[in-house]
Amino acid sequence: MKRAAYCIIVMSLIAALVTVSAGCSESTAEDRTPSPTPTPTSTPPPTPSPPLSSLPAVTQVVDKVSPSVVTILTEWVEYSFFSRAVNRTGAGTGIIITPEGHILTNNHVIEDAEKITAILRDGETFEAKIWGTDPLTDLAVIKIKAEALPTATFGSSQNLDIGEWVIATGNALNLPGGPTVTLGIVSALGRSITEPNGVVLHDLIQTDAAINPGNSGGPLVNLAGEVIGINTAIAGGAENLGFAISAATAVPVKEDLVEHREVIWPWLGIAAETLTPAIASELGLQAKTGVLIAGVYRDYSAHKAGLKRNDVIVTLGREDVTTVEQLQRAIRKHETGDVVEVSFVRDGESRTAQLTLEKWPRSLQEMARLSLVR
Repeated sequence: MKRAAYCIIVMSLIAALVTVSAGCSESTAEDRTPSPTPTPTSTPPPTPSPPLSSLPAVTQVVDKVSPSVVTILTEWVEYSFFSRAVNRTGAGTGIIITPEGHILTNNHVIEDAEKITAILRDGETFEAKIWGTDPLTDLAVIKIKAEALPTATFGSSQNLDIGEWVIATGNALNLPGGPTVTLGIVSALGRSITEPNGVVLHDLIQTDAAINPGNSGGPLVNLAGEVIGINTAIAGGAENLGFAISAATAVPVKEDLVEHREVIWPWLGIAAETLTPAIASELGLQAKTGVLIAGVYRDYSAHKAGLKRNDVIVTLGREDVTTVEQLQRAIRKHETGDVVEVSFVRDGESRTAQLTLEKWPRSLQEMARLSLVR
């Protein structure tokens, strides 16, 4: 769980000027008859190709974002099989989000840490305290005692295109000398992954910008220097497969954590996955799109309303939902206690149910104590 998190090809064109010489016999000056010289024609110069559109210098982007990038070092104690205390250390990255010293990072970077050290770009070092955490999105805010700090600018992740240039910055491998900068593109959007602790993260940005252990919690930025993702994970056994929590997810979470020190998520009380034609075929479902209920938690909203495993949710309120991400966004427009109408398909038949949104369990420990209806 701990500490994740994650050519130039120079082409030379050599023009060869080949001169072909013809042999000639001896002659006297009187014999030489001058050959007529063709009148040169006026040939316009070739039209130059239009210049390639230029990208902003990476240095400009780095100069904009790097003042807000923080190195995070953590310490904790583990106990061996023989109950011997073993000191452990970890490293990650953070982003300054308020001038007063609130720093956004990954929850897995600081979870269970007994000591947290934050190092600013200029080398100034602070002891940090955990301000608020949200394990369900793997985000956390820590706080240092400082003022007038440079803050990061967040951009929109919802307008991203696959193939768009992005830059990752962070404390990769805890190398001395400051954060590492890598360049890549947006490789895919809307990814979902399961972290080692079982938390499923949705609406992730996939990038081939190099992300390594220690990058976790650092910014993924566009060429305007705006944070559009929080680097959080890499795919083991693969190359150039990194994932970042989208700004669409991170911005409201960071705001709640700064203000309330926690995030209260409304919840249906289900385990869900996006239904695909392949899954529908495997389960023999007539519905081909929607959100598949993979499990219903006992005594929570969906269970009380009569929803069952393998039901397929197609709308929540007035919003169509075809993915887990869309369902989450629709739910998060409401508050706990709100009554919402859910349309779903069971055995090929369309049905509706009224559900009261409840509070998502606050911690992974609470989630572990819940039971699924079989």
